[in-house]
Amino acid sequence: MNDHIHRLIEKYLDGSITPSEEEALMAWYQDHPPSTVEWISDNTDEEEQVRLRMLTQLNRQINAPQPRKRAWYYIPAAAALLLMFCLAGYFYFSRMHENTPPVVAQQIVPGSNKAILTLANGDQVILEEAQNGIISQQGNTAVNKTDSGHLAYNTLSGSNTSPIAYNTLQTPYGGQYQITLQDGTKVWLNAGSSLRYPTSFSGNERTVILNGEAYFEVAKDKARPFLVSVNAGAETPMTVQVLGTHFNIHAYADEQRNIVTLLEGAVKVGYGENNRVLAPGKEAILNKTSGKLQLQEGDTEAAVAWKNGYFLFNNENVADIMKQISRWYDVEISYQGDVSRKAIGGSLSRSKNVTEVLNMLELTGTVHFKIEGRRITVMP
Repeated sequence: MNDHIHRLIEKYLDGSITPSEEEALMAWYQDHPPSTVEWISDNTDEEEQVRLRMLTQLNRQINAPQPRKRAWYYIPAAAALLLMFCLAGYFYFSRMHENTPPVVAQQIVPGSNKAILTLANGDQVILEEAQNGIISQQGNTAVNKTDSGHLAYNTLSGSNTSPIAYNTLQTPYGGQYQITLQDGTKVWLNAGSSLRYPTSFSGNERTVILNGEAYFEVAKDKARPFLVSVNAGAETPMTVQVLGTHFNIHAYADEQRNIVTLLEGAVKVGYGENNRVLAPGKEAILNKTSGKLQLQEGDTEAAVAWKNGYFLFNNENVADIMKQISRWYDVEISYQGDVSRKAIGGSLSRSKNVTEVLNMLELTGTVHFKIEGRRITVMP
């Protein structure tokens, strides 16, 4: 990028850009695909991640027809914060190059594959410390830690006369884990979540209990519906019933809403006497205070972004963003001043350390941060 474009970017970010200059900047961007943009960075891996994840996404949004959602992406609107992220990437790497990062603190690394498995007899296994191979045999089911670091339940030969045994998989803050249940259903658990399930399914129903967030790819079995009981300890738990489908459930106890987003197949979401059937691309939202269950168009990309390794903020409230950061980096969040009306949109990799993520958020000009140990203070 030449000096003239650099100056236009600076003026865009500080709000001093004129309408004609903004038009020139947008025209330049539309004429320069991501592969031709020169980033100033000594770190090739970092540069490539920004190029592919941020700049390419913006390019797709610019050249795509007007979308049904995400009005904040419209170009050349001054509030197009995704562009802010892309341009912030340039300044971020420039500052790295100059060794003057805006946030200086200890490196708090991102989460990783961490979970605790509680067996039917109460024994607990710290999975990141366990060796690959068979962890336990319960009835005619073997519990394996695979070479890829996942958990898998496999049926052994012979009949099973043992009573139903239940296991619980729990991810701490700063952890996530993948499990394949005995029927072939795959489940990805996000940070701060738990899943209780039988070691093998019997009878005419497959039931599991979820707290937190998980993405499900349910194995098809028309004779045995798959049922997820969400926050079963509540007075009225929410239920999600399927035959075979892909969906995400976001249901943390400290949040006001439970959200079920359907990617493939069909699910029935129930709460008390209320039931809703979802089609692909839809989501059901339960307001836990009012008890109201409603359907709306879903954002499937945002719903599974965590599973795919990145944060996707769709003009999201700062407090909600910080909850995601708190769980993934296992940090405490506090606030100085009012940020309740501030929102941010954009995409960031979950593989970054927390300082890098906060730097990118700061460069939007929306919020500022102070890091003290594992406490992050959010300020206007």
